[in-house]
Amino acid sequence: MVRAGASRTGSASVLIVAMMFVFVATAAITVDYAYMQLVRTELRSATDAAAKAGAEALSRTQNVDTAKNEAVRYAAANQVGGQPFRLSTNDITIGRVSASANGKWTFQSGGTPPNAVRVNSRTGEGAANSAVPLYFSQVLGTTGFTPNCQSTAGQQEVEVCLCLDRSGSMNFDMTGVDYSFPSGNPNLSNFTAWGWDWRNMLSRPHPVHSRWAALTRAVDVFFDQAGRNNPQPRAALVTWGSNYTMPITPNTFYPASSTDFALPSSGSSDWNSNSSSVRQLVGARANQPIMGGTNLSAGLDRAVAVLGGANSNQFSSKVVVLLTDGQWNDGRDPTNAAYDARAAGIIVHCVSMLTAYQPDLEEIATITGGRYYGTSNETELRAAFEEIARSLPVVLTD
Repeated sequence: MVRAGASRTGSASVLIVAMMFVFVATAAITVDYAYMQLVRTELRSATDAAAKAGAEALSRTQNVDTAKNEAVRYAAANQVGGQPFRLSTNDITIGRVSASANGKWTFQSGGTPPNAVRVNSRTGEGAANSAVPLYFSQVLGTTGFTPNCQSTAGQQEVEVCLCLDRSGSMNFDMTGVDYSFPSGNPNLSNFTAWGWDWRNMLSRPHPVHSRWAALTRAVDVFFDQAGRNNPQPRAALVTWGSNYTMPITPNTFYPASSTDFALPSSGSSDWNSNSSSVRQLVGARANQPIMGGTNLSAGLDRAVAVLGGANSNQFSSKVVVLLTDGQWNDGRDPTNAAYDARAAGIIVHCVSMLTAYQPDLEEIATITGGRYYGTSNETELRAAFEEIARSLPVVLTD
């Protein structure tokens, strides 16, 4: 004779086992789904990086094989599923992108002259990368995850605006210490009534050892590199600080931002003349005292206006290079200016000079699809400007 309690105990055990299976399956799906999303994001980043590197190399070297090899190399520098991502040259197609009347980009495989690289990233059977193993493959009854991704990067006409901080701290030296002025300034003012700091602030910056002088040299590196690009950009110059009036005679007023050099039209633009004019004007800023606060949004707003002006072409790639050596302390929140830049289709690359990590600058770059460069010395500053210049003619089209 079987007791009733034993039967109920057996039924409960079956239910518990069933519920445990459901719990494990649910946990497996949750964990592996999140992991699959991470892998997809990693794959997209690796694919975009490979396409952009290939397009940059194609522009710089005019060599198809070099472009493919650079795409392969940059893909391998990215981790996908915990492993360097591998491409074969068969995953890379060279062609041409062009903008249609509706603003959409079209890629033509084998189109000439070539100006674009398309990368097809694959995983699983027949690909250089095997399927990505999941944590609960056996529970889910699968052998792995096989995502695919495609990215195309091409070159196009570029309009760039250098947007440079000319606030008072650009008089300081390169130690990164506030109110540490370079010694032996040949431009030192004779005005001594207000002490050493004011004497320096009311003077023109040191022609060699000031932050402005270091920036001038970095701008030279930028234009040297940009001149090697194909196509070469059209360049404008905006400088900014904050509204200020010189406190001594003749009490000159300086606005928060100014267009030092307007964007030239594509029909009349000559690279040598354009680049020479902007370089000279950056240097010429040192012929007057540099003062004021850090109204970052005033500079960015003006740069956006310059790249949206009469000489701007609708389908050009529009880039702002925004540099500051300090935290914004005047004007509206610069992230609002960043959203305005994004609405205008403008990418903003941000460079901080001799400052700690600047989340505001990083956010501006993130909002607009640009990059943030934190630099702590002149070597890093030059490297940042060189890298930005090298990447100018490259744009992702899908």
